[in-house]
Amino acid sequence: MSLALSLIVPREQALLAAALAPYFAEVAPDAAINPTVRAGQMLNRKDVTAFWIRKDTQRIGFAIVLNLPDDRRELSEFCILPQHRRLGWGQQAARIILREFPGRWRMGLSKHSREAVAFWGTSLSAMPGIRDLREGAPFTEHQIKSYSFDIAGAHDD
Repeated sequence: MSLALSLIVPREQALLAAALAPYFAEVAPDAAINPTVRAGQMLNRKDVTAFWIRKDTQRIGFAIVLNLPDDRRELSEFCILPQHRRLGWGQQAARIILREFPGRWRMGLSKHSREAVAFWGTSLSAMPGIRDLREGAPFTEHQIKSYSFDIAGAHDD
């Protein structure tokens, strides 16, 4: 059993919205985010790449990558569905996503998810190819901190 990424296409907006609703309740419970509107925004922006995280044929999570100027990226959203957590799938998915786009990355971490803070602190520090890992201030009021780093490509290690 292995993980793979597949693009989320606009016709899957309802599926993405259904996955975003519990995710936003977990990571930003005080924010008034409409998951249907947000899914539509994510799937129709040219600077966003949305992925399903799949284990065989099953969707076990999603990732939203914001493509920033100067070949930089932000991992805007990342979720492994609760029933698939703590099995190593999140770390494997993170490696696949980050290695898909070598270069400069940043991400903000929700102040409402201690699990995400622990996950990313451990995952990033142990991930092959990570360089210049820095902890910084949050990007929004819903976050506790941020990370920025470079990641080498599959052939740069």
